[in-house]
Amino acid sequence: MTPRVKGQAAPSVLLVDPSLFTAPYDAALSAGLTASGVQPSWATRGLRVQEEDLLGATPTLPFFYPRTDGPNRRVGAGWRVVKGLEHVAGLRRLTREAGRFDVVHFQWAAVPMLDVRAVRRIRRERPVVLTVHDIQPFNGRAVSAAQSRGYDATLAAFDRLIVHTEQGRAALLARGLAAARIHVVPHGILPLRAAAPEARADDGRWRVVLFGRLQAYKGVDVLVEALGLIDTRTRARLEVIVAGEAQLPVEPLLARARMLNLGASFTVREGRLSEDAMAALLRSADAFVFPYRTIDASGVLHLVADLDRWLIASDLGAFRTMIGDAPGAGELVPPTDAKALAAALVRSIGQRPQAPLATGLPDWAQIGAMTRAVYESALAERRP
Repeated sequence: MTPRVKGQAAPSVLLVDPSLFTAPYDAALSAGLTASGVQPSWATRGLRVQEEDLLGATPTLPFFYPRTDGPNRRVGAGWRVVKGLEHVAGLRRLTREAGRFDVVHFQWAAVPMLDVRAVRRIRRERPVVLTVHDIQPFNGRAVSAAQSRGYDATLAAFDRLIVHTEQGRAALLARGLAAARIHVVPHGILPLRAAAPEARADDGRWRVVLFGRLQAYKGVDVLVEALGLIDTRTRARLEVIVAGEAQLPVEPLLARARMLNLGASFTVREGRLSEDAMAALLRSADAFVFPYRTIDASGVLHLVADLDRWLIASDLGAFRTMIGDAPGAGELVPPTDAKALAAALVRSIGQRPQAPLATGLPDWAQIGAMTRAVYESALAERRP
């Protein structure tokens, strides 16, 4: 393929999100790329019920995990083996499909030791880009050797790496990656579906929500311990809801909550919510909490940023950038500090933001143009 030169026809790009980890981000990025003249398509899993409109009119190739994910999702040790085999088959299909596009843009490298081989094959003919959503590999959670092996080699295999913050760029530089290959493209505000807030009991409790896939790095255990440190009378004024698809054992958290006698002050809603149910829950919240152990950018933060709610978050990544730059929007606490988190929860009661959170963030058309510039840079580097 003869690489395109800046100023020529818009590049066609195949974006890769095999498990559709970041569907709202994917949809917003597609719109931004289209607005900037890029022709995006997606390689992903099949869409589940109520996901049909997530990527809008963007062409989608749903060939990953036909038997183990999407509408046919299955869990368990045996199915994980099948999913691994399907990942290999999906990568083979991906290397064939890549020939129809100018650039291939991965959102995740879920199994680095396998993905790197596909990246190297694709890269022989066209640039390959990776958005590094998780600066710390897998956000520090325990993963199989197959997932963790070769992470740095995988990063080195890409023509360009995109991060969302300057802290993310610094983290990749510290891993020895070339500065010229790392580009900062901010995460934009994500649209939340219009929905009426869900009905609430008329008990005057201050509702604090932690939403998203439940993983160890999100610090649900720290939140439980923080609630246990609050005196019973004050805790009775709080209603903390943790909601999302669990990717960790939930029963130990519930057992600890019972041991601390948290009662109605702490609820876990396990399972994936529909888009409407998610919007109704988020719009019903008085505040949001993000007790994360590690993060660069948070999709949930960018999903609730326009809701004008008080925010409590760990002092790192995009939380530091956005909340720290908007005094009166919320409070930052040291990661894993249950005592500081407990105090921040108590202080949040009745608080309303005094400053908008999203000031200064680019819109998705600007993000699309910045991402296109990354593609053009990689293409120009291959100019004969």
